[in-house]
Amino acid sequence: MGPCRKLLPLVRSTASTTLWITLPSQRILFCYRSRFCTASFGSGDGGAAQKPKREPVNTTTPLDEQRELRRVEQRIQEHRRASSDGGDREIDVDRAVELTTLDTDSPVPKAAGALRLVEPDPSPPTDASAKDVVVRSRTTTGQVLWPATKEDIEILSNTSLMYPSPMEVEGSVIIRLVRLSDPVTSPVGRTVRNRQFGIRGNEKWQLLMMGAVCTLFVYGLGVWQLYRMEWKKNLIEMRRTRLAESRLVVNTSPFPWKDNVQDYIYRVVDVMGVFDHRREMRVGPRPGFDEETGDSQAGYNIVTPLRLEDGSSILINRGHVGLDKLDQAQRPEVPAWVRIRGVLEEGEIANLVAEHARLKNRPDRNSFVYIVAEDLAENAGARNHQECALALVTAFDCLYEDDFIAGVKRPLPFSMRHKDDYLLFWADEHTHFNYAMQWFGLGSLLMTMTLYKFIEVSRWRY
Repeated sequence: MGPCRKLLPLVRSTASTTLWITLPSQRILFCYRSRFCTASFGSGDGGAAQKPKREPVNTTTPLDEQRELRRVEQRIQEHRRASSDGGDREIDVDRAVELTTLDTDSPVPKAAGALRLVEPDPSPPTDASAKDVVVRSRTTTGQVLWPATKEDIEILSNTSLMYPSPMEVEGSVIIRLVRLSDPVTSPVGRTVRNRQFGIRGNEKWQLLMMGAVCTLFVYGLGVWQLYRMEWKKNLIEMRRTRLAESRLVVNTSPFPWKDNVQDYIYRVVDVMGVFDHRREMRVGPRPGFDEETGDSQAGYNIVTPLRLEDGSSILINRGHVGLDKLDQAQRPEVPAWVRIRGVLEEGEIANLVAEHARLKNRPDRNSFVYIVAEDLAENAGARNHQECALALVTAFDCLYEDDFIAGVKRPLPFSMRHKDDYLLFWADEHTHFNYAMQWFGLGSLLMTMTLYKFIEVSRWRY
């Protein structure tokens, strides 16, 4: 505010001042008053209130006064230009405006208490170097253009740009430098435009940086889905290949996958032994389907150790059973030789996030939520504990030796998984590709909106 004290007499206002600047080639001062109105109520002599006489009603509107004042200013400007060309005398603009205003208002008295949007009697400038009015705004009250001197340009050019909201400059005077070639708009209208678009002039680089970071993040999600697509494609192909290979017949320990279980995962295994029903473990609860009706039902997966001929054990996932047959008393079984065909699995191994987020199995309480061979082997009572903890067999066919001799097959209460189910995913490689295209499309849209808004803001004139 220090270097701007010389400009305050030009504005003739006691309110605080906010500076708006653009660097012009041919410059003028632009002054806008956010509170430029006065009001009068009653007579000014301080005497007792008297009943006013019946006089003609003044139907003049503020817009009519502005138009009349504008016409007077245009006539003064035309007369000044004509006088400057012919060498005639100059006309005092402020005095002429004052006289014209008084002459215009004299025929019809004004009603008491009317608000005036322009000063009815502007005081003449006290400084000899007072500026002449270039033009007054016809749409925004109190908006005036003044010719800028070199001293004004130097003072205002050394200040910083400010972008306040209308509430921050209420009752203040805004002064800024403008080019004559640019359209002059109201600071209030310009601020409303900035707020409508969501940013102001000094925030466009923040907008560009945030848009670039968000775009790169969204594109990164698209690239991640492409990697997932490739991984899922290889997984399905690997499962299809291993399910089509010959069966592994396992009768005794050591198991073929003892040294490298990853080379035998999803291979079909044929194993024969006797179930140890005393070590039966329940994994769940989880939803499943009834084999007879096909209806969805709540229940548990049953995992039972199978004792082989040499006394070693292997874990068998027998399938899903409903709550109505969860108790062994509802499905009585006697120890008998049984042949199991199934798929070798490691179980429901958690990924990096689920390892810390999902519930844990509690072998000490015989409570299991997920099928994990390492946890289930803790309660299997197997003498070959390390082999038993490597993998388990998910059965898709079960044939008792007695049934084979009799030529019948007993009904089982378990809902088993089929071989074709290993090739089905809720998100296959095509789904991951669609996800990737969605992320790339969203990133492109975000980048386009950011660039468009950045260019639009860069074109604004403040």
